[in-house]
Parts: sequence; structure tokens; C-alpha cells
Amino acid sequence: MSTEVKSDDELVARPTPLGIVRASETALFIAAPLLTAGSLSLIGVVCADADKIRLAGPTLLLLVTAVILLLLSIQLGFHARQWIYSYEDLQNWTGLSKPRKDDLEIQRRECVSGEEKLERAGMVYNAGTVLLAFGVAMVLVPRGTGDLAVWRWAATILVAVASIAQVIWTLRLYDRRVFLPSRREHTGDKRNLKKVEVKNV
Repeated sequence: MSTEVKSDDELVARPTPLGIVRASETALFIAAPLLTAGSLSLIGVVCADADKIRLAGPTLLLLVTAVILLLLSIQLGFHARQWIYSYEDLQNWTGLSKPRKDDLEIQRRECVSGEEKLERAGMVYNAGTVLLAFGVAMVLVPRGTGDLAVWRWAATILVAVASIAQVIWTLRLYDRRVFLPSRREHTGDKRNLKKVEVKNV
């Protein structure tokens, strides 16, 4: 739906909430690398002690998939972040206190594109963390009976419950954006960025 622009400021795309870009950077560029390193260490444990882990093969596959998804989220986040910049960035790089309308229109389009890419990166990151959580739960499942068997079962149940809760939270986060795309097209408040289309004259 087109909206008539009354001032230059309406052409600027603004993150909603304003901290979404910084939050995404924290997840994709700090948390994801740390989780990837932890996953690789866990893969080493599974390979070294496969005889002590129940279903070591499926566990290994799950952890490897989690690593791939976490690394992919970093790459997608890096690519998305290139397209999201502020009005102040425009002023700094163009040297103009009031950037031209053409520059503002480009910023708006690229910011919208960057938001979509950033959302995909977030989805991949969430999928990676979910698989990692289930991988941890599978590593904890005891093989046979021992001194720690009861405690490992308790830890397995705890991690499994947390993993299921994360799955539910992730699905609720993306249900309207992914599973009901038609609603996204008609509901402006479900988007992360303010998008204003200029009416063709």
C-alpha cells in the first residue's frame, strides 16, 4: 500500500525496535562463534568417547549440523549488515548535512533488503542453537549404569525440556513471519523496519 511522503524524514528506514541491529550483531558475531567453538569441542568429545555415548552417530550428525548452521548464520549476518546503515552514516559518507532524496530512497530500499537478510540469518542462528541444545541432551544420555547414570538422566531431561521450550519460543517468534506469510504482507507492525513507499508521480 503506497503512502504519500510529506517530508524527507519519512523516507528514512528506522529499526523497530531501535536496538534490533545491535542485538543481532551480539547474537551473530559474538554468541554464534562462541557456540560454534563449543560445538566443535563437543564433537571432539563424541569422537573420542563414542563407546561411552548412547547413539553416538546421530549425536555427531546433530552437532555437525548445528556447527554448519551457526557458521552459516555468521556469514548471512555479515552479508545482511552491509545493507543496514543510518541517516547519520549517510551524512558522514556524503558530506551533506541533509542527504539528497535519491540517497534517502536508496537507504530505505537497502535497509529493507538488509532487514530481510538479517531475519534469515536470525532464523538460521536459532535453528543452530536448537540443534546444539538437543545435541548436548543426547551427549548426556548415559550408556549403561554407573555412578553418574541417574544424574546424567536428570541432566538429560533438564536440557531436553529447555530445548523443547526453545523450539516453542522460536516457532512462536517466527509463526506469523514464516508460516503465515500472507499476514505479513498486510500487517505493518510485524515488520522490524519502518517501510514507506513513495507514490509514483
